[in-house]
Amino acid sequence: MSDSSPQVGSKAPDFTLPSSSKGDISLGQVLGTGPVIILFYPSDWGMMCAVEMSTFRDMYKDFEEIGAVFLPISTNSVYSHRAWAEHLRLPFPLLSDFDGRIAKSYGVLCGEEGYLKGRSNRAVFVVDKEGQVRFTWIAEDPSFEPKYDAVLAIAREINGEM
Repeated sequence: MSDSSPQVGSKAPDFTLPSSSKGDISLGQVLGTGPVIILFYPSDWGMMCAVEMSTFRDMYKDFEEIGAVFLPISTNSVYSHRAWAEHLRLPFPLLSDFDGRIAKSYGVLCGEEGYLKGRSNRAVFVVDKEGQVRFTWIAEDPSFEPKYDAVLAIAREINGEM
């Protein structure tokens, strides 16, 4: 985990980003509605990214029952997000961090060279209604997947406190 990544117990950096379907969305505007699941992923149309988003899509009803809000973020454009979200039939919008500044503020922007240059690493941050980070996971390798059941469990725990 990067030294600049928000740690469990710290305040999640706020942001406002354009989305694939709902105009601009900010973290601040969805706080208090339920647990917020911030998902950073490297790229639309990537194989492991499709696996991750499809898995969260398939689990979405479980998250929706507890009022969880998904905020998936990558450095792809809104146009790419729209096409990919439609292709995967995603029930949640994708947010475009085109310049990588939000990924950088969360400590997950990848290096200066190689195939991941300018992209975010795969990471999950779960935030409670006060904006406090309650769970973090940053992939050691961007091909790794998060523990989906652990994300759902912490979201349920937060929901039980609301």
